Amino acid sequence: MTPGELEAAITADCPHRLPDYQAHWALLGWQATPAFIRLWRIEHAISSQPALEAELDRLHGLAEDCPDYAGAKDYLEQVSRIRCQISATLDQPKETP
Repeated sequence: MTPGELEAAITADCPHRLPDYQAHWALLGWQATPAFIRLWRIEHAISSQPALEAELDRLHGLAEDCPDYAGAKDYLEQVSRIRCQISATLDQPKETP
């Protein structure tokens, strides 16, 4: 996916993330690295699913408010597993009808 294609997808599917995307891209001097594209493909996949985005926000909030390290770590591990699953789906070939 090119930066332009990614920006178009974010604009269409999760426009609330567009300022973050554009600010990050500008910070890199408008030079998209493979890591930038990968990160934003994951962010697009998450943010274009409101229920998933809300669940990750909820888990982050629970981790932030958790009074003990072990509990906070557990919540953040859940976030990490979900993000890893999303990342893995990006590598799977698209099914054609």
